[in-house]
Amino acid sequence: MRAAIAAVSVFLICAGALTAWAQVPHPPLEAYGELPQVRNMALSPDGNLIAFLTRADGADFVTTFDVRTSKLDFHVRLDNVSTRNLWFADNEFLVILASDTTLLHGFQDKFEYSAAFSFSTKTNELAPLLRKTKDLYPAQAGLGHVLGHAAGEAAVFMPAYIGKVGVEPTYDLLKVNLASGRAISFKKGSQSTIDWFVDADGKVLAREDYSNARNHYEIQTYITGKKKTIFKADGNRPPFSLMGVKADRSSLILAGSGADEDTPDNLLEMDFEGNIKPAGLSKPDTDIAATYSTDNRLVAGVRYDGPRPSYKFFEPGADAAVQEVVDGFPNSSVYVLSHSSDWSKILYLVEGGTTAGQFILQDRTAGKLMGIISARDTIPAEAIGEVNAISYPARDGLNIPAIVTWPAGSTIETRDNLPLVVMPHGGPAAHDTVGFDWMAQYFANRGYAVLQPNFRGSTGYGYDFMRAGAGEWGAKMQDDVTDGVEALVREGLVDPDRVCIVGASYGGYSALAGGAYSPDLYKCVVAIAPVSDLPRMIRGEASQHGRDHWAVDYWKDIIGNPKTEKDKLSRISPVNSASQFKAPVLLIHGRDDTVVPFEQSDVMRAALTSAGKSVELVALKNEDHWLSEGDTRKQALEAMSAFVDRHIGSE
Repeated sequence: MRAAIAAVSVFLICAGALTAWAQVPHPPLEAYGELPQVRNMALSPDGNLIAFLTRADGADFVTTFDVRTSKLDFHVRLDNVSTRNLWFADNEFLVILASDTTLLHGFQDKFEYSAAFSFSTKTNELAPLLRKTKDLYPAQAGLGHVLGHAAGEAAVFMPAYIGKVGVEPTYDLLKVNLASGRAISFKKGSQSTIDWFVDADGKVLAREDYSNARNHYEIQTYITGKKKTIFKADGNRPPFSLMGVKADRSSLILAGSGADEDTPDNLLEMDFEGNIKPAGLSKPDTDIAATYSTDNRLVAGVRYDGPRPSYKFFEPGADAAVQEVVDGFPNSSVYVLSHSSDWSKILYLVEGGTTAGQFILQDRTAGKLMGIISARDTIPAEAIGEVNAISYPARDGLNIPAIVTWPAGSTIETRDNLPLVVMPHGGPAAHDTVGFDWMAQYFANRGYAVLQPNFRGSTGYGYDFMRAGAGEWGAKMQDDVTDGVEALVREGLVDPDRVCIVGASYGGYSALAGGAYSPDLYKCVVAIAPVSDLPRMIRGEASQHGRDHWAVDYWKDIIGNPKTEKDKLSRISPVNSASQFKAPVLLIHGRDDTVVPFEQSDVMRAALTSAGKSVELVALKNEDHWLSEGDTRKQALEAMSAFVDRHIGSE
């Protein structure tokens, strides 16, 4: 197996070495702005079939690849929706999750309506799941969540809000036929239920409840056939989040939410008597990014965050197999995407190094790796900028990790006095990693260096690092971004007169904060779906979810309380500091954004215009918060590319 990995790695390394002397190609903007040609790859439980989405002509096509025969089949076209994910429910049926921004009669605001569909790889028939379900509550986000497969049946378990309009619905567990899409009630929940865990035989292992009105949290089990409460607590937020069930079904796996300072984001075990102990999976200075589960959310292992992902699986053979592949690509990020039921075949995505994303299948029985397909075959290796994980000291001494993408074709000797695009990430509870970032790589291909700082408040580097950002919007979190720019300038790598800041969501806030509070540092500011008025944002969250909702408490915790910290929130809202801007500003915002309302950009434009500042606003029609549509993503990239080139253009 190691020889196979080495062969693939050597190819990637040699291809990367060519960039030192070959002329760098410049793929068209569309190669970066369009969604990847291939994404959302999944492996069937028996390991014989791979399914994925193929992007063509502005639409997604469900595609399958037979591992045994190498036969490629294009199936159904998915249009006019944003396809979010797909996976195998069993060896025949795929589940496809899609969403669309919708406005329903009788409801005040647009919401992101999601739905799941089943697709038979044998009959090529597509069926909406939960179709004609009695009293299915309208306007519910998150619809289409699948919790597990029913043993011996072409059926899955799904939760949904059930109730008549005008009456608060209950979050019930339903059993849904994959062929017809029709559902029957399986177990009734309450108005406070937030999650279910059910075994393949239909036994409800756990139900998770949280009442915003009473600030009360409970975990219940039906493992004996009768409902039993095994844990309860009071607090402004749920103290835990149930992640799954231990593979031997002896206990539940849960993560601390940070609401309880004694259980900060570590995985824990809770037996069915309510006894809690560490799950033995914690790792210092990093976070657990995801759990890997078999059918019905039986936890098989975890993925750790950091500049590159790492893993721990309970089954020693699977753990060793994954580690061997990770070790084979030391300069890349290796993501475990899917696996067969027995883990004899494992599907990976390799990003970074000199690949725009390569899907690889590991066959443990045959002892070989198989390259399946590239995510973006229009971007060759020599067009890709080198990606490095770095760190630098903040002004208060805290070590700040970051990702730097260098201009394609550059070498250590030629990295001198470069134009810089600073790209703080969204979230802010997120982080950037070594990989292929379409926006960063576009600018790197055009001659810019790109800095992606993982400022305090970011995930990926442990609970203490994340909590260090609480209350630091526009303050130490912003200083961390500034300190990264100044570190590159001191090293002579960056031209201080050619720096632009570009960000989306929280990154858009950070871009505006950079323009407002460090006006001499940046020559241009691009803010995509930014928050500009923090009190307005928190009021909007309260209006949408209710003032008692835990999400409102979360934002008050990490930003500030509008009642007790009114002056602070006003001071760190860029909309109130429009007069301080020196750099021109480009605002880009989707009209259908349900996360950060379009008005946040609208009020920022008005404030800058009133202050006599240079500002442009690009409104993206039918676009959501995540730039999910290829056409509008390209429109956004065209606008920001022209704007950045105009103000700090690379040579």
